[in-house]
Amino acid sequence: MENKTTEDLRVKRTHKLLYNALLELMENHPFESITVKQICDLAMVHRTTFYTHFQDKYDLLSRAMQQIADEEFKEFNDASFSPTDNFRELFSLALKHKKLFSHLLAEERDSLRNLLRKEMGRGMKQYLVVHNLMEENDIDMQIKIEAYIGAVLGVLNWWIESKMPIDLDEMIKKMNIFSAGNFAE
Repeated sequence: MENKTTEDLRVKRTHKLLYNALLELMENHPFESITVKQICDLAMVHRTTFYTHFQDKYDLLSRAMQQIADEEFKEFNDASFSPTDNFRELFSLALKHKKLFSHLLAEERDSLRNLLRKEMGRGMKQYLVVHNLMEENDIDMQIKIEAYIGAVLGVLNWWIESKMPIDLDEMIKKMNIFSAGNFAE
């Protein structure tokens, strides 16, 4: 049993080293130009080990984004979190990881955008169902949620690309035009 725990810790450590190396490289380089060799060299992990755990750099990115989602986006799935709370969390996270968000929102593969869209959609639907603002399978409400998320991600992308011309609190005030009350209409 102890041997299994030790092995699990080694796997977690290897994954963390590779995730961190990729994210560090993405701070200064477009994802498409980063090689597995660069990731492995920075993480001090052999390429054979890399390929034991990941198919390629896209698999690594996907799993790194899922790890970030598991750690940072928990609140999106909390039914007590209002859309305004979700805005604050999302924009605070973008402020914390400016370069990462900037690179990933602009990437062709759009992985962060898709992950955010999925997590926000799940959390918003749960919030609206719990607060009796929508039925579980209400297609009209689902369309509103998708439009809302698209608008939020568009504004987030603009805010980052514009080098955050207004502070977080002012941004949240301006984004309150997208409140839960607007969904009931």
